[in-house]
Amino acid sequence: MDQQRLQACTAELQQLLARLAPADAEVADLRSALEPLLALAASGALAAPLPWGDIPGGRYFTEGGLRQYAELEQAFARFRIEATGGASPALRKLRGEAS
Repeated sequence: MDQQRLQACTAELQQLLARLAPADAEVADLRSALEPLLALAASGALAAPLPWGDIPGGRYFTEGGLRQYAELEQAFARFRIEATGGASPALRKLRGEAS
């Protein structure tokens, strides 16, 4: 796990959540659901990759109304990728990145 990348993604997501939560109850709910995990990641205490399904919040984008916040959705996706161990070789290939 790349701790620096995880912490950068965590900070980005925390900033967006802090900015949007006061005006949107669904964002506030997402923030509450993620807060314990974000605190662990920010402190460097998240040392082992988590299973994809153990990261709460995805349903807010797939079933809820948060798709309207593209920047938040992208930040959440980047955080989730890093918290689950980083980009897989298949994802890097799809993005056109070198291995």
